[in-house]
Amino acid sequence: MRSRSAAILCTAALLALPAGAAAIVEKGKFTPGKGARGVQIGMTKSQVLAKLGKPVYQNTYGYMQYAKKNLFDVYLDTSVSPKRVRMIGISGPKFCLAGAGFCMYDKGAVGKLKKRYGSDLVLTQLESGESVYRLTRTANGCTIYTDFTPSKPGNKARIIQIFILTASGSAC
Repeated sequence: MRSRSAAILCTAALLALPAGAAAIVEKGKFTPGKGARGVQIGMTKSQVLAKLGKPVYQNTYGYMQYAKKNLFDVYLDTSVSPKRVRMIGISGPKFCLAGAGFCMYDKGAVGKLKKRYGSDLVLTQLESGESVYRLTRTANGCTIYTDFTPSKPGNKARIIQIFILTASGSAC
């Protein structure tokens, strides 16, 4: 009897959800040079929607926002058809490096990144003047950067923002 009541309550709860509710992404795993939360560089918009669901906000310029509290943004290349992922931006304490045992806001995350990637991780100054640690990878003949923004200089710093993006600025 108890399991039947639980099933009825679960069904009622599912039916109470608004149709087409936006997906919220506030945590998850990321893989440098590939993507985050199952979204990868080069995926089509329909593949992203199938993986994550409807974004919290989107515009006609290819921007799709999936977080409310943190940052999980997907940027599409709108110059190709179908539209494809060219960049993913993430930030939040519960976004963690797949298989590494640490997350972005952890103290010493920069040192852990350096230990994991060694000389492949290069301190790079962007056009904006901002310094990031850049990891460069190739996938499907495409150069993909993963830029890690540190909270301050030094190995004890946290990572406060990550962008995974194609080097060319368009999707591969």
